Amino acid sequence: MSLARTPGTRARIRRWERWESASRWILLLGAVAFVAAVPVGIGLAVWFWVAGVDRYGVFAWLYGSSVGVLLIGSALDAYTGPRLAEARFADGLCTVGVVEEVIELPQNDTDGNPTYDLAVRAELPGGPTLRRTIGWGSGDSSGPDHRWVGRAIRFRHNALDPDDEHDVLFDGWPDDTEESRR
Repeated sequence: MSLARTPGTRARIRRWERWESASRWILLLGAVAFVAAVPVGIGLAVWFWVAGVDRYGVFAWLYGSSVGVLLIGSALDAYTGPRLAEARFADGLCTVGVVEEVIELPQNDTDGNPTYDLAVRAELPGGPTLRRTIGWGSGDSSGPDHRWVGRAIRFRHNALDPDDEHDVLFDGWPDDTEESRR
């Protein structure tokens, strides 16, 4: 937030940070509720069995409400994350660079889609040569490959530090045509 140039951008960043904080608290509450629901559910099951009570709909409410809170927190976090990133780079500089290397990261997800880092270099006129690393998610199975090396890429950054690799937000492809999407 210290790199935001306008009061409006700082206010927008603060607003989205509050939303992100709320989503994290909701996620924590949902996780605690779900973990607590297991022993409570077991206790209720034993009690209902001993007492001969036939009210098993309670379990749907017990587990369903905790899963519901987890889903609400997850959806809110998924919604606020990209908007917070956009707000943090709203006053940033937009630069066009070149993909120098596509780095496939070790698979740590269960769907089998790899995650990549794009090593990007951008030469500023009369300024430093910026080096940035853009994370490329595993949302699809047709990720980047060696053909992306040399491709122009547009990104936003807040600082002119040449080696601040993570001061970056992907902003699109300047050569976004049907030919470049293959």
